[in-house]
Amino acid sequence: MNDEARDLYSTPADAVEEPPRTSITALGRIGPGLILAAAIRRLAVAEGVLRPSLDGDPAQPPEQPSQRRRARFDWLGLALAAVTLVAGALVFVEPSQLMRDVTYGRLFIPYVGDSRWLTPLGIATILALVLLAVRCCTASRPLVDIRGWVHTAREADVRGALLLALALTGVILAFATADPKVQVFSDQGLWYLLGAALAAIGFVVHLQRSNRPLVPRGALRRTPAWGSMLVSFFIGAALVAALIDIPLFARTTVYPDSQLLAALVLVRFLVALPIGAIVGGYLTHRLPAGVVTAIGMVLAAAGFFWMATWDLESLHSPIATLPLVIGGFGFGLALAPVNAAVLASTDDAVHGLASAFVVVARMVGMLVGISALTTIGLRRYYAAQADVPAARDVCDGVSRCPFPPRLLKLAGIAQEQCMFTGAAVCALIAAVLALVLFRGAPTREISTGDLLRAAG
Repeated sequence: MNDEARDLYSTPADAVEEPPRTSITALGRIGPGLILAAAIRRLAVAEGVLRPSLDGDPAQPPEQPSQRRRARFDWLGLALAAVTLVAGALVFVEPSQLMRDVTYGRLFIPYVGDSRWLTPLGIATILALVLLAVRCCTASRPLVDIRGWVHTAREADVRGALLLALALTGVILAFATADPKVQVFSDQGLWYLLGAALAAIGFVVHLQRSNRPLVPRGALRRTPAWGSMLVSFFIGAALVAALIDIPLFARTTVYPDSQLLAALVLVRFLVALPIGAIVGGYLTHRLPAGVVTAIGMVLAAAGFFWMATWDLESLHSPIATLPLVIGGFGFGLALAPVNAAVLASTDDAVHGLASAFVVVARMVGMLVGISALTTIGLRRYYAAQADVPAARDVCDGVSRCPFPPRLLKLAGIAQEQCMFTGAAVCALIAAVLALVLFRGAPTREISTGDLLRAAG
């Protein structure tokens, strides 16, 4: 080995000059980051999150929608709406101070006739309302989007909803217009029911012909699907008797001077309802939906039949809580299996609509139930009241004594007992229908959370 080579190998390690690896490493790390940033910026520009730069200026975020709304707010429409509301309120209220004023009183004097809408203020209200409507129909960003409402109305099945409403109205009016002193059914009840039947037929025909029906064709074709609507209807008819008649019974008997204490009696019923709903959701995974629903409705009917035996002093006893808890638990028990039946028997695309119709059917049942049961109960009340003797007959000729009020309370209790009995019958009908219509519904694979969330 020559001297130069020996010197090279003998040179200390720290004396050898190394290349600047730090800058190379940093460049290797920054390079991919720059490429990634450029790619993100290109995507942001393509999606509209950033505006493309012009003349080398950095990209800027686009104008926010709130800024555009502030810039294009319909101040003219707001002014017309304010004029319409203020002038219309003055026309309705007719403040005496303004009417007696020599100057402003002229605004309330009609040009022709006696109508308040023919006064200068009334005509100004009408004119402002017309201008507001024109403005909302022609402005690019109106205060009230009437054109959007019209488009939504065209998309929705308004005609079908009106036909269904007419059918339900006829049934309700048949009972609600009756004079309970002498009848249960209105004299015009047959005509109301005939109109309801025609509207129902028209609703069915409309669903077959409409391009966008209220209920998609075939959505509820399976028996458990439409059967759940029918069962829910009778559940609602029974439930409304509990919600109204229990506090009413408490006010008639033990709490005549406290609405709060009477409402707390109903709380005993309501506390058991969510507990029954949870148990019903658990049992739906292990038993058929029809069986669980029938058990719940039988329990509710048993509670109602027990309540129908209450007298003036029954609510003083702690045992009176049992029928309330049994009834509330029974109603809660039936919530989950009814929803399980409709969810298991409909397509995924219409689950929301089907669940909503179960709730609507229950609400309709409550409307029809309160109309029919109240009419029947009042008829029972007037029949019992007719048997109440006059005050002078039971008080030895004295017009005031404690016996007639007590007898009138007994007549009121007869009405409420009749409503409890009617609710029990509705619950039993729901139980039988559930056993028959829910057979074969594959409900055991639906989660309990979905069932309870769809209960409404």
